[in-house]
Amino acid sequence: MRVKITLSYDGSAFVGFQIQKNETKACQSVAGAITRALRRVNINATVVGSGRTDTGVHATHQVLHIDLPAFWTDLEKLQSHLNGFLAPYIFIQSITPVDTSFHARFNAKKRLYRYVLYDGTYQPFLANYALHVKALDVIKLNEYAQVFVGFHNFEYFKRLGGGTTKDERTIFKAGAYRYKNLIIIYFLGDAFLRSQVRMMCGSLLKVCTQELLLDDVIAQRERKMKVSTTLIPACGLYLSKVFY
Repeated sequence: MRVKITLSYDGSAFVGFQIQKNETKACQSVAGAITRALRRVNINATVVGSGRTDTGVHATHQVLHIDLPAFWTDLEKLQSHLNGFLAPYIFIQSITPVDTSFHARFNAKKRLYRYVLYDGTYQPFLANYALHVKALDVIKLNEYAQVFVGFHNFEYFKRLGGGTTKDERTIFKAGAYRYKNLIIIYFLGDAFLRSQVRMMCGSLLKVCTQELLLDDVIAQRERKMKVSTTLIPACGLYLSKVFY
């Protein structure tokens, strides 16, 4: 039986989502931790996620699929066992049966990423979960983010080593807003290149601090020149929703 698993995790405890060679419990990936938890209940399955997140990147709504052996039919019991093994850094929100044709990555239509920042007084307890910045004009930040909306070739907004997938992506929505004491930058797209969101956020912050002109970012988007390849820290990035 193929099942769809929805989960959240604290990325600061892992070296990314994808399984690494020679993993140890002290240095493990999200998929590696889940694979080991599955083996404890006699499930030897390949974990397929909707996408990879880098070291330190969090997820409030990641989706994966696995194929269960025939003897595992009690999904509530399985969820309870896995959560017991995976706590405190991974939480399985749901396990539901799906058609054998379902694929967590290839069937995904849209993905929502949020980047969390805050200005004002530094809070050490947020060090792994949000980026501290100088005071920002969020109205302007929201306006600047619109330059990424639409269908574009994001070759100049990806980290090297991101594979051989195409560089064309569609951003359906982008923007920024304040939520209580936090600032949220968001991108809703069909898919994203390696570190693309962190690089786009980095360029927007440079425009806000007048290190770059908005026209510079547009020129990079149009692949006329590279003006900023800065990756802002992974701590503030969250895979927030996967749509099917």
